[in-house]
Amino acid sequence: MASWTAFFKKDFRLTRTFFFVGLVINLLILLVALLVAGGETLYPFIPLLAAIVLHVLYLPILLLISLKTEAGQLHLWLHNPRSAVSLLISKILNGIVMTVGSLVVLYAMAGMLIISRFRLIEAHWTDTWRAGLLIFIHVIMLSVMIGVWVIFLWSLYHALKYRIGRLTWLALIGAVILPAWIGALFDSTNVYKHLMQWGSLEMNFPTFAIDPIPAYAGEYLYHFIIIIGLFYLSAWIIDKKVEV
Repeated sequence: MASWTAFFKKDFRLTRTFFFVGLVINLLILLVALLVAGGETLYPFIPLLAAIVLHVLYLPILLLISLKTEAGQLHLWLHNPRSAVSLLISKILNGIVMTVGSLVVLYAMAGMLIISRFRLIEAHWTDTWRAGLLIFIHVIMLSVMIGVWVIFLWSLYHALKYRIGRLTWLALIGAVILPAWIGALFDSTNVYKHLMQWGSLEMNFPTFAIDPIPAYAGEYLYHFIIIIGLFYLSAWIIDKKVEV
């Protein structure tokens, strides 16, 4: 456990500059929000909401920075006695912690703006924070999903670069387009509806002027399985196929 903690700390050091720069950018975004039209309008929240949504790219960027550094000393990383699963989990957890930390700062800023500009009744507060929590969870989920794809493509690149040379980039493009095409075809079939659309989790916001948002436990499970499958496939490629 102590050795894994050391790897986690190392991963933090590899990406801490990005994390702290991101916090400074969050503060600048708050200043922009404060300078936007005052009064009881939603305009000040546009830059904050945009920053929150863009956090789907936060973890992937952190992983790119970390993995790019590892690529420069790949022989040390590959000859580590710990498995690729353990090493990759360290990077993903480090990224999730940083993503959550940055989002919490943005949410705190949004909360202060809401309190200072609006007098919401209890029902409005309930829907506002429920919506905020759902956005928070989905941003993290999407970020992890994209991050796992980054890890997969990175591992595939290093597994193929000495085998097929310049054709590696074509293989990576194919590794993105082909699954996306197959997934789109599958999503449009009745089989998908029968397998995925169970366990209704319909999201209602009575005080918002929007229709209920449909969601299903089956779809979340489906994407979770894809994330786990891609993660372990990436770890297997690194352990078995990547050469220095």
